Amino acid sequence: MTWGKSKQSLRTQRRGLTGLETAIILIAFVIVASAFAFTVLNVGFQSTQKSQEVIAAGMEEASSVMEIDGAVIAKSDGNALKNVTFVVKLSAGKSPVDLSVGKLAITWTSKNMHEDNIYDGTRANVTAVFAEDTDMYLRYGDKYKVIINVTALGDTLGANDEFKIELKPPKGAVLTLARRLPPALDPVMFLG
Repeated sequence: MTWGKSKQSLRTQRRGLTGLETAIILIAFVIVASAFAFTVLNVGFQSTQKSQEVIAAGMEEASSVMEIDGAVIAKSDGNALKNVTFVVKLSAGKSPVDLSVGKLAITWTSKNMHEDNIYDGTRANVTAVFAEDTDMYLRYGDKYKVIINVTALGDTLGANDEFKIELKPPKGAVLTLARRLPPALDPVMFLG
């Protein structure tokens, strides 16, 4: 008889979930899902912000910080190029650029040679044409003259020869200047 009673008590202990228990389980699922959704959204916002920072930095590096202001003038002795002179200014909306030796790199390339950094005050020199102060920072409205002494470089370029000058600031795109000498070398030449 005890066997029958225990069978009966087992049947009475098996009961379904009540409405309160179901609500508790449902609320637990909603809380876990909302925490997961918050985590996913937070990671999404962080990655979006990081993407915007990367895009802004890429645009800053890709856009030119400096630009040529006016003509490129070359001087020769009639047979070989002696020097190249041009003026640079800051592009609109850009931050100031340090043009001091060691910060700005100037590269020279021709058919005869390639020099990575000729900016030493002798082979290449940068001087203020119009600047509010003389701290060698190119600010908006300032103009600095760049003089490349081709004779001091030891390069001999004649008629129809090409050369390329690159100004590499610490931040921003490289300003590249590529020119071809005319068929006849004059004492002073306008190279555009």
